Amino acid sequence: MKSMPRISYLLQRHTTRALLLFLGLAAFFYTPVLLGLRTFPDGDFTHHFLSFSLFFQQELQNARLPVWNPYTYSGHPFLADVQAAVFYPIGSLLLALTLPFDSAAARLYFLQLEAVIQVALAGFFTYLLAQRLTQRHDAGLAAGICFAFSGYLTGYPVAQLAVLRTAIWLPLILWLMMRAVESPQRWERWSAVGIAAAVSFLAGHAQTFLYTLYVVAAWLLLLIAARWRQMFSIRQVAVIVAGMLLAAAVGVGLSAPQLLPSLEYMQLSVRASVDYAFVSGGFPLQDSWQLLLPGVLTYYSPLYIGIVGLGLAFVAVGAATVRSHWRATNEASELLRHRWGAFFFLGVAGVALLLSFGSNGFLYPLFYHLAPGFNLFRGQERAAFLVAFGLSMLAGYGLLAVRLTPQALRSWLATLYAGTVTGAVYTFGLLWQLPERTAIDSWRFLLLATLAIGLAAGFALLLRLPGWSRQRTQLLLLLIFASLFWANFATNLDRFSPARKTLLAPEVAALQEVAANRTFSAPRSGVQSPPGRVYNEFRVYEDYGMRIGVEDVWGASPLRLANYARLFESFPLDRMWRLTGVEHVLTWRRELFVPSMLLAEFPQNTDTTYLHRLVQRNPRAWVVYETVIADDEESVHLLADHTFDLDRRAVLPPESDLADRFDLPEASKHGATSFDVQLIQQAPGQLKITVESTSPGLLVVSENWMPGWRVRAVEWPHDALAPPGEALRVNLSFLGVPIPAGKSVIELRYQPDSVRNGLWIGAGTLVVLLFAAALRALHRHRHSKNEFKQEQL
Repeated sequence: MKSMPRISYLLQRHTTRALLLFLGLAAFFYTPVLLGLRTFPDGDFTHHFLSFSLFFQQELQNARLPVWNPYTYSGHPFLADVQAAVFYPIGSLLLALTLPFDSAAARLYFLQLEAVIQVALAGFFTYLLAQRLTQRHDAGLAAGICFAFSGYLTGYPVAQLAVLRTAIWLPLILWLMMRAVESPQRWERWSAVGIAAAVSFLAGHAQTFLYTLYVVAAWLLLLIAARWRQMFSIRQVAVIVAGMLLAAAVGVGLSAPQLLPSLEYMQLSVRASVDYAFVSGGFPLQDSWQLLLPGVLTYYSPLYIGIVGLGLAFVAVGAATVRSHWRATNEASELLRHRWGAFFFLGVAGVALLLSFGSNGFLYPLFYHLAPGFNLFRGQERAAFLVAFGLSMLAGYGLLAVRLTPQALRSWLATLYAGTVTGAVYTFGLLWQLPERTAIDSWRFLLLATLAIGLAAGFALLLRLPGWSRQRTQLLLLLIFASLFWANFATNLDRFSPARKTLLAPEVAALQEVAANRTFSAPRSGVQSPPGRVYNEFRVYEDYGMRIGVEDVWGASPLRLANYARLFESFPLDRMWRLTGVEHVLTWRRELFVPSMLLAEFPQNTDTTYLHRLVQRNPRAWVVYETVIADDEESVHLLADHTFDLDRRAVLPPESDLADRFDLPEASKHGATSFDVQLIQQAPGQLKITVESTSPGLLVVSENWMPGWRVRAVEWPHDALAPPGEALRVNLSFLGVPIPAGKSVIELRYQPDSVRNGLWIGAGTLVVLLFAAALRALHRHRHSKNEFKQEQL
């Protein structure tokens, strides 16, 4: 009876030490960042995710849920964009704890801190899985170090925070699922699987989550097959299936606040229909060389887990292949942990490597046509996530194999690996001297080749020496981390501090100033509105507007409304500017093709950026008295045509029906029509519009349409029909509201049903889980109390 608490204590002690170790290693790896001396390089992290985080922080400070972002794409459903990760627990908790620090420099620092924590958690979660599979803490440490500090996880995902946030949860889900299958009657373990899966989805990268789902499904089948060999009955398999259904229900329920809005948005976005050419890009086949030579061909080395880590993976596969030499104390219980597990992760890494080549390989075309979800996402090289993870798990198995395999086999495998590395490096050097090959730096190659061969030789020497010791294990772990530190330490380091990095570019500062001085100016007779939008012709980063409170017609998010995107594909610039309410243009053109005033110029190294103000500013809201019914294809042709008068006419989709309200074309025949419009943006996703019109008409608002724009009448003529409950889709992608003659005041609020329903489902799921957990805790308390009474008797 006393041995069980002792074992539990030891496991908890080792687990706590492992967590502290990975936090310490991550802190050491990113010391310049944590000390505020360096930052991550310019790119999506500093220009996209930082802007998202600043906007999220601003909304929380104003006690608002960030559902709508007016600063990009002429209005963007912020919460529905999965990369916003509004409900991701780690990011949101850290943001809440640091809410008072609202400077851009502080937010950048804390966002980098979050990335460092994610890297540490990746190593810790991988440790948990590898330790449980191998029953050795050193094997868990080897796997965790290889994955956390691999070329993949310390490369592109750190810059693309959503990828990092999502990827780290796969090993934890597999670990939790293992525990659940071992005790399938315990519902709380299945619930934990669902919670971890929900967190992975809420992290914000759907493609990485898709990879996770496929690996989890394959892992479940493997666990069922392994348990079946241990004389499991059909009833026990049914219990496991029921548990997985519970896990799925919990995962979907907790994900609903993000899942429902994102599905609604996805159906209207550019990703609703993409072709093979768009999604099939991947690694060139030659990038496989970077398994051995990091950075020799490209800046990032996502396939690299270190020469020592790869050597351990090689030993694991070799030992698993020679089955008779993989000893186990209990073959029935250890089969999955050893041979089956090694082959599983070898399969994960191998399949993912083939997928990462995209159309350059043979496997992705099959997955594109046959596997659900693989036809939705571009950038198949992101499957390197599973390559790094699979090889890292094999490295953990390799450290176990070093102890279990006979000395002769271990020496043979180590020598074979060292010879293979030496031959591969030599072959690469010969191939890249052939004509028409991309030139590589000879001295850099010489350094990489020397290190690769030297590490492989040292690895072989350690394994060839007789016996094994704890000191040799520690030396291997040190070599793994040191080689990864050398290869990946500087990958995402820039020379500036957060304060220097977040200084506004002169162009952005100028836009902030001119926008502040243009509040509620009158662009046209009868119209008052906030400052007009900016057309940034790729002169500054796309998401600058969220930082300075300026609205732009473009953005950095890969998800944007498909109809809105057509304005930039099929329209003359001046027509697009008219529809989107552009006032300022940031461009390389010194003179525009429409009347404009040159406000500033910013010389660059190769050219000059010019800031223009249009003489005739385009309105943000106006009233029309004629409508045309047309489908989207015809709407594009009509709206792009300069002969179509946007001041008098608007295009409605076929599903719109205004016949029961008034006849818009007839209204304009009653005499000269006129209107006054005042638009006030009270908050993101909340507009107040005052309209005075001599005739019934259609109010057109230059803000992107999405289902859920509610109309509320603040002041409305008594004898007029009540306004519709939701705004209409007008002019392909904008808002429209029928208004009567006279004065009317309306509020437009973005309050989609998908968000409300998702919040209710998520909250309901959480309440049920908490209630069930409370009942279980009460049951355990009573049970322990009864046991205590019996012992007293």
